[in-house]
Amino acid sequence: ERDGPVAWRDLDAALEAARESGKPVMIHFTADWCGWCKKMKKDVYEQSDVAATLNRDFVPSMVDADKHPELKAKYGVQGLPTIWFVTPENQGITYIPGYVDAPTFRKVLAWVSSGAYAKQSFEEFSAAEG
Repeated sequence: ERDGPVAWRDLDAALEAARESGKPVMIHFTADWCGWCKKMKKDVYEQSDVAATLNRDFVPSMVDADKHPELKAKYGVQGLPTIWFVTPENQGITYIPGYVDAPTFRKVLAWVSSGAYAKQSFEEFSAAEG
């Protein structure tokens, strides 16, 4: 179901699509009561360039942590929102606990999608990007 400009999928479908495409999965853990999740959706995911990057370079998945406590536990989610990036084999790349603004999120997307995460820290990557 389309909820805004990002093509969200449930996690099983996202992992299957990732295995076919070779793209990493971005998992956004959320809940109905989470104000910061709503803010992130509005301020970050509804930016057309962010949505386009997510839809092109990632397989985006949204997981309701209240409805899926087993996934919340599996990924060690403490607070919401939490964003995980995983390989198509479901190996963790990195995670972001809490809200992140659009400029920072754009850099995280570039760091993960370029494969730079395998070679340098996000801080090093950000400094080099300027």
